[in-house]
Amino acid sequence: MAVLTAGFPTLNPETVSLYYTKDPVLENLPILVFYGSSTTRNATRSSARIQAHIYSLAGFKSFPNLTVAPTSPLYAAVKHLPSDKQGDEIFRGLAVSLLSYFAGLTGPMKDVLRELAGRRRPDRVAPAMFDEMHAGDLASNMVELDDAGAATRRLSTALAQQSLTWIDVDVLLPPQTIERVVAQEGSDLVPAFGEDGLPLFHYGQYESLMDQFGHPAFLPTSKLRRAPSRPTAHSKLRSLSKEQKVALRREMCEVLDTEKSYVAKLQCLVDEVAVQLRQSIHADIQRTGLRVGESPIRQLFPESLSRIAVINAEFLTELEDVLSATEDEAIQDIEGLAEALAKLQLEQVNMASRKRDPTGTLAFAKTLLKWMPRFSGPYQEYMRTSADIPKALNAARDDGTSKLAQALNEFGEQRLRSMLIEPVQRLPRYSLLLDNMIGQLPASHPALSNLLKLKDVIADICALDNGSPADSTRTSSALRRFIRDWPSWLSPRGRLIAAVDAIELAPPYDDTSSGLEILLLLFPDTVIIARRESGNALTAKGILVEIERPAMTPSLYQTSDKGLLYSTAFELSKLRLSESADGRVTRMIYTGTATSSNQASLEISNTVDTQVKVVSLLGPYECKAQRLSEDIAKARIEGRFPEPIRESDKWALRTVDSSQERLGLIAAIYEEGDNSRSRLVPAHCCVQVSNSDHNDLRGILVGDKGIEIAVHISPLKSNVFKLHIEGVGGSRFSGTSAIENVGQLLVDQG
Repeated sequence: MAVLTAGFPTLNPETVSLYYTKDPVLENLPILVFYGSSTTRNATRSSARIQAHIYSLAGFKSFPNLTVAPTSPLYAAVKHLPSDKQGDEIFRGLAVSLLSYFAGLTGPMKDVLRELAGRRRPDRVAPAMFDEMHAGDLASNMVELDDAGAATRRLSTALAQQSLTWIDVDVLLPPQTIERVVAQEGSDLVPAFGEDGLPLFHYGQYESLMDQFGHPAFLPTSKLRRAPSRPTAHSKLRSLSKEQKVALRREMCEVLDTEKSYVAKLQCLVDEVAVQLRQSIHADIQRTGLRVGESPIRQLFPESLSRIAVINAEFLTELEDVLSATEDEAIQDIEGLAEALAKLQLEQVNMASRKRDPTGTLAFAKTLLKWMPRFSGPYQEYMRTSADIPKALNAARDDGTSKLAQALNEFGEQRLRSMLIEPVQRLPRYSLLLDNMIGQLPASHPALSNLLKLKDVIADICALDNGSPADSTRTSSALRRFIRDWPSWLSPRGRLIAAVDAIELAPPYDDTSSGLEILLLLFPDTVIIARRESGNALTAKGILVEIERPAMTPSLYQTSDKGLLYSTAFELSKLRLSESADGRVTRMIYTGTATSSNQASLEISNTVDTQVKVVSLLGPYECKAQRLSEDIAKARIEGRFPEPIRESDKWALRTVDSSQERLGLIAAIYEEGDNSRSRLVPAHCCVQVSNSDHNDLRGILVGDKGIEIAVHISPLKSNVFKLHIEGVGGSRFSGTSAIENVGQLLVDQG
């Protein structure tokens, strides 16, 4: 965590008084000065020591120890006080402190304020500002306020400490640097994965340098939408007990038995019920000449259901073969006849013996892992079309005199409804049975990784979202239905990463009861803000449920008005974040042009005031502003790098975890080449690593496409690197560093 602003100091009302005036040059905006004698008390006859804490549109500055002396350059402001006030110690101190305040303003800040001052003048040119005359004029007009307590309390809240927890950076390596780590599996070389399930990479001569960017991290893609599952409830024993072996075999038999029942129901649906109902339709057509029942039947028995029946029947056959083939050895193992063999397996160290599994769990897991990916197409298609089942059943029974309605009544509508929903419910049941098996296995068991992969495959099938543009459009379409005044042109790119309930606070940001209830919708390129217009309006959880729910599940919110109103949208590349010390409040500063729901709002949004939003987070993010910062940092990376790059073997993600003493860092690491130029927008901080010992920053230039910090790193000798850092405003740093200090140096200089 890095502290951006130290916050408002603790002031003693007995030693500090509040002085106030309006600046006529800056549209009569107020300037506050908390003024008093310095606590160091080492004044002389010809000089005085004061403290001044100044707040204006340009920000807050604290001067705990200023010298007011004729020999000081700041004393020039005193000469521009009226003659009757030049002899007053307080007015002299105010003039000196204001000139010191102006001297500390940055060039860009002065430019913005001059533009604001000249906006309403006929010639659009600002008068002379920020000089000794300006300071003297303001000081001469200052008046003391009797009660400074209320102002102090409000400023203490509005100017509370602001911190930054997470930043995202791009790290560009030379060509042919990144290589996937491979492992020997039998006679084949396969990609290797770490204990966390993430792919492993080699970085050549920069291996130790990349370690300074933390450990491997996960970012979803359409092929891998969640971090690989990890065993959280597995057995802590190193070997299986007899009871565990019995439990494992029982779970495998449970899968087989329920699969037999499930396949029988599927075959009944496809081969008997569907045939019987189609015959009823044929009889109705012959009787009436109308083809009224065909559409409901097609909806009740789609082609995907027939494919499911076929594929599950084939899966059942192979499952029976596997359990039959492993049954004898499993029984012997349970009865202890294979105890000597088990001890021998523990003593041997070669891969083949370690993967031997007399319980049959490994063979069982491999069989499921072979078949489950094949379920994806027909099951997802069925789940998407199954939303029409209730409507189709109602249509089929509408005409009580038809043969179709009579056949449906004889079979039982509720019975048919229960059978038709079986495919939707089957996949989660597989996952529950796998959880029971995982809970019995020690961490070293060879079947554990396969079972965890199976859970991920099943979760991906149930999620329905495959990350395609069609799914992104589906999300936008759903949000357009839920949120009034959603602009027709607004179609955020990529997936909905997070939805967050919050309260938008008004200055001085201390009263949540008077704030606006809002939703933050985070996408890879945009954060969208919607207002909740009533207490019954859709919440963040409701939005996620509506978007992620399986097609067959009816909406929990049947009304067309969900109580949400579009407010504005911010591009992530132009958004700055900071958090309060307690993690309760997030401050968002937008440097672009906000897009509001109407032209009037758009005009207002172009002003400085509406570019700042301060929100108090609720729900799972309450007092966890750091979590939102991390999500936004990852979202920026997801938006900068298209999926083909992130799924390639030349791209990696690493992270340095945030702490009280350390700024969190998320680094996208990639190679220089054609793919490196396909990023939509670069990061604010870019790092270029090369063998060259000069400051070659031709690939990353400060000011180019929003780059604010450009870093060049090159190796000098073993574990020693040369760094050259350029920042906005002309800041530069050049020097050398030992490998263990590179990461901290980047944070300090950045």
